[in-house]
Amino acid sequence: MTSAIRHVIPSAVSGYLRILDLERGRVSFVTPTPESTFRARDPNPRGGTRGARGVSTYGDRIVVANAERLFVFDTSWRLVAELSDRLMSDVHDVLAEEHGIWVAATGCDLLLFVRWDGRIEHEWWLREDRKLLRELGFRERSLPRIDPDVDWRDPRARGEGYERLHLNSLTRDENGLLASLGRVILTLEPPELASALVQVSRTGAVSVLYRRDATVAPNHNVAEDGDLLVYNDSNRDCLVAYDRSLGAERCAVPIPGDPAWARGLARVGPTRWLVGSQSPLAVYEVDLERAEVVAEYPLGGIKDETVYGICPLPDEFDDPRQPLGADPYEFWKRAESAVTPIPL
Repeated sequence: MTSAIRHVIPSAVSGYLRILDLERGRVSFVTPTPESTFRARDPNPRGGTRGARGVSTYGDRIVVANAERLFVFDTSWRLVAELSDRLMSDVHDVLAEEHGIWVAATGCDLLLFVRWDGRIEHEWWLREDRKLLRELGFRERSLPRIDPDVDWRDPRARGEGYERLHLNSLTRDENGLLASLGRVILTLEPPELASALVQVSRTGAVSVLYRRDATVAPNHNVAEDGDLLVYNDSNRDCLVAYDRSLGAERCAVPIPGDPAWARGLARVGPTRWLVGSQSPLAVYEVDLERAEVVAEYPLGGIKDETVYGICPLPDEFDDPRQPLGADPYEFWKRAESAVTPIPL
């Protein structure tokens, strides 16, 4: 799992990668993650370019993201690729699959498909989908087009309204992809906000499956369980199961914390899910059939640190060696010796 630290000073670590041993109920590995190259230029005091982001596995690969880079490790935790592109703006979630990695480039309202060699194969600009904007209730017929030649990883390139959909989570379903639009800014003055779960078909057509109005903070994550859409309502600090066949919530399970800031989602059983929380930093196991929290896994952590992404780690992966010595980035520097980074 990954984490991000709110309000942390520019010179301090802003995110960690942890491995949680569910059988023993404890963290077996923790290391700081590399900082964004653009962090010193970031005016956002809470999120922005800080922290570790999405994490996903496929086969013998695990992908860990920060705000503009994808770090790809093999089962022995050797870094085999480091991928970046000017369109990887404020990366949130990632989804690893056979031929490459789906990337939620949140800063551009952009869905990317990146091949394992780093080549971008698909660019789906959700903010340019007029049908989607109408379904969401935008009063504007279209949003300003984002110049693809600009380096959108740099926070200074982003003006007001650059991020109107907050695409922040991805998962696969039988018809394509499910995605979370965590905070949809329908109007700027006065601000009118909502959140939505959408389906992206194999042809790129986007349709709204669920919408919730009057949100303040972004909601996060999305998963599918039969007729249920499962997501984190970070405004109410609940794990929600929405029944599409009934058009209503089946349950909304409160996640502990003050604040909880429910975020991060991974399935660990037929009806059981892991959800992350901020204060205290922890992961909770939720049984949706019983509609209750059934287990708690404290993670330690520091003030204002919150869980970001959660991903089951296949048994084929080795236990990484815990970093030693005074350098907090020793693990990553050892790994980076095996690969030539793609330059910014």
